Amino acid sequence: MLPTASAEYYGRQREIMVSVLGSARRLWGTRPPRSFDAWFDDNIDRLLAILIAGQQAAVDDAEEYVTTVLDELDTRVSPDAEPITDPLVGVASDGRGLDSLMYGAVITAKSSVASGLPVEVAWDDGLTALMLRTQTQIADASRAAVGLGIAARPEVGYVRMLNPPSCPKCAVLAGKFYAFNSGFLRHPGCDCRHIPSRENRSRDLTTDPQVYFESLSPQEQDKIFTKAGAEAIRDGADIAQVVNARRGMSTAQQNVAGWIPKGRLSRTEVYGQQIATTTEGVTRRGAAYRAMREAGYARRQTDVRNGRRYFRARAPRLMPEGIYEIAEDRADALRLLRLYGYLA
Repeated sequence: MLPTASAEYYGRQREIMVSVLGSARRLWGTRPPRSFDAWFDDNIDRLLAILIAGQQAAVDDAEEYVTTVLDELDTRVSPDAEPITDPLVGVASDGRGLDSLMYGAVITAKSSVASGLPVEVAWDDGLTALMLRTQTQIADASRAAVGLGIAARPEVGYVRMLNPPSCPKCAVLAGKFYAFNSGFLRHPGCDCRHIPSRENRSRDLTTDPQVYFESLSPQEQDKIFTKAGAEAIRDGADIAQVVNARRGMSTAQQNVAGWIPKGRLSRTEVYGQQIATTTEGVTRRGAAYRAMREAGYARRQTDVRNGRRYFRARAPRLMPEGIYEIAEDRADALRLLRLYGYLA
């Protein structure tokens, strides 16, 4: 059975999502403004406040969730370090600033106008893009926070939890045990989450692809898996061989064709590899700057903006999944997570 704690956690996350999306939708409104850019300039602060509050709520009980699930599964594991989720709030999951990410919704609306669509339709297109971006950032913040709780514990990984109805790609990825450093594959609008575990202890429709498939009616199977694919599975074909699970899926640190948000990720060469980074939190008051300074890694760099002086680290700051990509082993991953302010 699905751990009760996982079902309850998803319920809380869904409530947060509904509240945030509702607030963002009301702010966007239904009547298009005369100038899309002017609207964005006037409302970006309120929009960011809504999104940041949602991210904060989404990460607040992540550590308690990991602890509770492992207790429920009779696999209690004490963390080697304390996860710090503050650096996950106020920054996009790919390392960029949230304001840049949210402006993509305006770009979508302007592109629709340029293609000849009525202004009202274009503004609705922008709203759709805004909702998708907002949903993604709340879900990614939650997933990253839970991922830190998993990484902080030895021999703990995760099983993917489906939230039916689920697409065939998500269904195929469920039911397998993933190591702590396995990036969480998701698609636009994906609401799958982690079940912290040492192995797949939950054999039900939320973690077993075949059980999920069999829970659907033949008509639903045809619709979700395509008629030919569903027929092959019903005839005994391996569901994993029928579905290409990785096509159209990406982690928070990747950008594939068709993925929202579009655009170039902030990727920097670190230790000879191109890794997603961010400058969020590396100002002198930021948690990451303090951690990097204490480790002897950060060097000050003066940044003058509008006559005010700021200090930030010259070294780029890695996002958690970027750290997992380059870490040589778990000990190295913990060292880097501490260095960049994600663990205490």
